[in-house]
Amino acid sequence: MHPQDPYHQAPVPLWHPQPDAVEVDIAEDAAISALKQRIAELEQTVSDYELLLKELPDLFERKFQQRLEPLLERYRLLASAQQLLENPAAGLIAEHHNNEQRSQLFRWRAERRSGRRQADMDAAA
Repeated sequence: MHPQDPYHQAPVPLWHPQPDAVEVDIAEDAAISALKQRIAELEQTVSDYELLLKELPDLFERKFQQRLEPLLERYRLLASAQQLLENPAAGLIAEHHNNEQRSQLFRWRAERRSGRRQADMDAAA
């Protein structure tokens, strides 16, 4: 290499950055900050999903119980119907006893009402 080489070019000094490099750095900084913000949003979304996953077993349990209740009620009704078919006398006796209690209650209510009506008519006269 000759000291007087016409094609020799000195390196760019470090204290004077090229104007294009400054614009590129600003654009890169904006892109980096946008990417960091997007990462933060995605991390928040992931944490929300993790919370939902933790609640999922309880949710399934509640839904299962809600769907199971009508089936259990049907089973109870079928079991009581089966019991009545196997032992109809016990069911009829219990039903007859309940009917007697109801009829006594209705008679008592009717007597009270007629007593009130009679007292109201006496008071009006």
